Amino acid sequence: MDPISIMAVANPMKEGSAIESGGGLTSIPHGRRRIALDLTALLPHETGVDRYMIQLVLYLGKVDQWNHYRIYVNWEDRNRFVGLLPENFRVIPLSRRSRAVRLLFQQVLLPILVGWWEADVVHSPSFIMPMVRGSQHHILTVHDMTSFTLPKCHILLRRSFPYRQVLLWSIRRAHLITVPSGSTQKDMYHWIPDLSRKRVRVIPGGIGEEFQVYPRQSIQNTLERLGISASYILYVGTIEPRKNLPLLVQSYKQLVKMGKTKEHLVLVGRLGWGYDAVLKQIESPELKHRVHLVGYVHQHDLPLVYAGATLFVYPSLQEGFGFPPLEAMACGVPTISSQTSSLIENLQGAAILVPPDDQESLTNAIDQLLNDRACRDRYRQEGFARAAAFRWEDTARRTLQCYQEVSGSYSPKTRDS
Repeated sequence: MDPISIMAVANPMKEGSAIESGGGLTSIPHGRRRIALDLTALLPHETGVDRYMIQLVLYLGKVDQWNHYRIYVNWEDRNRFVGLLPENFRVIPLSRRSRAVRLLFQQVLLPILVGWWEADVVHSPSFIMPMVRGSQHHILTVHDMTSFTLPKCHILLRRSFPYRQVLLWSIRRAHLITVPSGSTQKDMYHWIPDLSRKRVRVIPGGIGEEFQVYPRQSIQNTLERLGISASYILYVGTIEPRKNLPLLVQSYKQLVKMGKTKEHLVLVGRLGWGYDAVLKQIESPELKHRVHLVGYVHQHDLPLVYAGATLFVYPSLQEGFGFPPLEAMACGVPTISSQTSSLIENLQGAAILVPPDDQESLTNAIDQLLNDRACRDRYRQEGFARAAAFRWEDTARRTLQCYQEVSGSYSPKTRDS
């Protein structure tokens, strides 16, 4: 442990002893910063954005026991971090999960609370920041720009003029913006050409340690409990237009007709919107009892579902980062994905990439991985190496550097791994 880290451990301060339950001013030693994170956008069924927010907070707790944090959540999430964070963190229930109520609290009550606490930094990690900026330094995380680049692949709210204007307004108002990929950064500059390059930081997400190779019996026990009995090709993600699932189902159907696969197709993820085309496809006689809509799978089981797959296919039209392919690769599963956006950036050389509008190429890629063991072994090994490069600790440390940068200070009391 270096001298700076020793200083941090030798000078502990309990957040609970400094902050009253109702909030307000605190007695914090000079040099320690007050950092607020708005996690009111958390959903009960984790998406990639939710995973980012949760893991960022958990790993900030691992790398920074010096600065003081307040994590503002919905009432329904008040127990989510119980026993998981150090004493310099306090979780504050702020609102209800209802969108209207949440936005009201986010835009009105949150600025009051962080101002009352005299926060140094406010991090809005899910697209939108409070309209009232106050005296705090604001960091905004924008996960993708698909409301602009693929508006037809979003629900009405996300493609509406008011939402898009609020997003642009948030980007312009934030002191620093973090994005998960160079692709998202490029899209942001395209839509806001006068945005200063000095205000945007590319900070990739991480892949959790739970995504790994598992013993066959552990996998089998989980699959039996979920009702998955056959070997399978896997997709994980919300069932919605942007994920381009009709292409995958059609390619799979073609392979079934040609007698080239015995694997079933397992689709894991909640039904989002615009999924009628997929439901209609899987009702065809050729696919009866061969395509399985499993629904949302809890994070405790998801790594084992990945690990049990023969191969993983993720034909998304566009991604800001794209967790599922990297998670599959970390579990030792050969992966096929789309030759587009951040997927090129993150997966190049470690997965087979095909154009997202080319069914023949996707069909051939699936056929190749199913029937060429050497090819599967190659991509399995390449995938392991690539996924290992994405660590949540790195995400947290680089985000902490942004907090330090934007507040005009360098607080070096971060714990070494």
